[in-house]
Amino acid sequence: MHYEDLSALVGRVCRIRALDRGEDASELAGVLVEVGERRVRQGYEQFALLFRVAEAGMPQQGNYAVRFDGEDARDIFLVPVGRDGDGIAYEAVFNRTATAA
Repeated sequence: MHYEDLSALVGRVCRIRALDRGEDASELAGVLVEVGERRVRQGYEQFALLFRVAEAGMPQQGNYAVRFDGEDARDIFLVPVGRDGDGIAYEAVFNRTATAA
């Protein structure tokens, strides 16, 4: 997962399915609403993704498969960070070793 690839997906609808719940996991409709500014410090890159999920349900942090139309699923650890209208905002934070572009 590269920052530039994820930034190009802002505003696109996606399907989000919890990986930690096996066959009982339902897919939720979501939108990638923001990709935070990428910072590189001391050999690490840092940025965050913010998703809006329409179905409120019982928000839980965990590993999710996030699939955009025409793209392979990406496994991302998401954390609910608040209510957003009738849905939930989920965040993924990346803090990892910077790779050469």
